[in-house]
Amino acid sequence: MGSSTAHKPEKPKVSAVILARNEEANIRYCLETVRWCDEIIVVDMESTDRTPEIAREYTDRVYSHPRLAAFDIAKKFAVEKAAGDWMVPRSLSQTLLEISVKNDADIVEVPFKHYIMGDWVRHSGWGGTTLPRFFRKKKIIFKETIHNYMQSAPGASIVRLQPLEDNFISHFAYIDSAHFVEKMNRYTSVEAQHLFDKGDAFSYYSLFRAMAHEFYWRFFGRKGYKDGARGFSLCLMMVFYRALSYIKLWEKREFPDSQVSGRYRKLRESVLSGWGK
Repeated sequence: MGSSTAHKPEKPKVSAVILARNEEANIRYCLETVRWCDEIIVVDMESTDRTPEIAREYTDRVYSHPRLAAFDIAKKFAVEKAAGDWMVPRSLSQTLLEISVKNDADIVEVPFKHYIMGDWVRHSGWGGTTLPRFFRKKKIIFKETIHNYMQSAPGASIVRLQPLEDNFISHFAYIDSAHFVEKMNRYTSVEAQHLFDKGDAFSYYSLFRAMAHEFYWRFFGRKGYKDGARGFSLCLMMVFYRALSYIKLWEKREFPDSQVSGRYRKLRESVLSGWGK
């Protein structure tokens, strides 16, 4: 009587892909959560602190990338450096490994806990978000935009994890309002460029409509009022975020090719000419 041995499917290779800049206070905690992966890829965005040095304690796959205003756009570069079939930037190791072995999904959308200004924000547009953070290579399309920059490829099968405690990724987004404003200045510059490239024109109507919609959507539509003073503050700051994007759009229309610097030069020369020689 003959015998045969069942062929076990080869275990998929899992890669952790992380982008960082000046994160020496946090990078070690992040890297500890992905030790279970087959490889770790860290792309450093011209850090001026010990971020790359700490990263090299965990992996020799540390790459440098030019600094960008919104560095999420560089994730395509980071993913291309990975050899694994699956990518994951955080833990959930057991659940995600089981999904990868079953081979019945191309993309896994993972629920997030966003910690902003000292606590988990459950509403205000940050609550209940699920994002594609575990995916098969070539099943995600990257766009050069700040938001919605990762999109599923046509025909990709998607699994969305339930918002259970063991499924969450903890995202420490903004330490305080100063941290929010610091990032806002960079991101609104990119937002304004997107508006400019689309051919959008600045108008008072578009400015106030965007501001009103932002507050209504976050505070009432996404129940920001349930987050108390934190939620109200976040909604107001996002209103200013939207306003600043349009103000920067106006600047691009008003001073193409940075002509404002030339205007100030002429003004300075005019002031100096009044002093004579």
